[in-house]
Amino acid sequence: MNAQSSLPRLSYFTGRGVAEKIRLLLAESGTEYEDIDLGAYDVQAKVKTPAFEAIKAAGMLAFDKVPLWEEPDGFRVVQSLAILRHVARTRGLYGKDARETTACDMIIDGVEEVTARARSLTSLTPDQLSEQLPIILGEELPQWLAHFERLLKSNGSGDGFFVGPSVTVADTSVFGFLELLVDNGLQDLLESTYPGLFGFFERMKQRPNLARHLASSKRHPAVQLLNG
Repeated sequence: MNAQSSLPRLSYFTGRGVAEKIRLLLAESGTEYEDIDLGAYDVQAKVKTPAFEAIKAAGMLAFDKVPLWEEPDGFRVVQSLAILRHVARTRGLYGKDARETTACDMIIDGVEEVTARARSLTSLTPDQLSEQLPIILGEELPQWLAHFERLLKSNGSGDGFFVGPSVTVADTSVFGFLELLVDNGLQDLLESTYPGLFGFFERMKQRPNLARHLASSKRHPAVQLLNG
């Protein structure tokens, strides 16, 4: 990291991808940082970018992968979940005690699992898509949404947050997943069948720091699951 930089940096390829959950958490926490765009990664051709190759050659990537989080004192970490948890831990968004932290971890891991399943739609052939789409959207997704609805309602009255009395990384993680669904035309499903989750989604959108991020002209376009 440039010794003259006074802000942490998040480096990733063009797009939301696995870095977006980190950006949402950083936004909610009010953290100022540099969002470094490494250029567009050609997934089909598996061709990385010159900017990526440069930081890889410099030995800045522990596993030759991004996102990369850098702090002004030279601390670096890769792996999106490690970065997410580090940001949550250092900004007081990881629960008030060990049990709340574990509850956050449980929800983060659940979000990761169902998000990966949903994102798998983008890499399927037409034949595979016709087979998997009814399973993912018709069976698996409703099960996951029901789980999240139940977890939300189990924390107090269900009109607050997922863990404890205040916002945590669990909330920004679930919000990111719900936004992915809304961006892909599933808002009516949420509103009609999972009103608790939809209410949570609407409340999170109105949180001032998060709202500024969502409205930013610098934000990358939404991920479209069925046409890349």
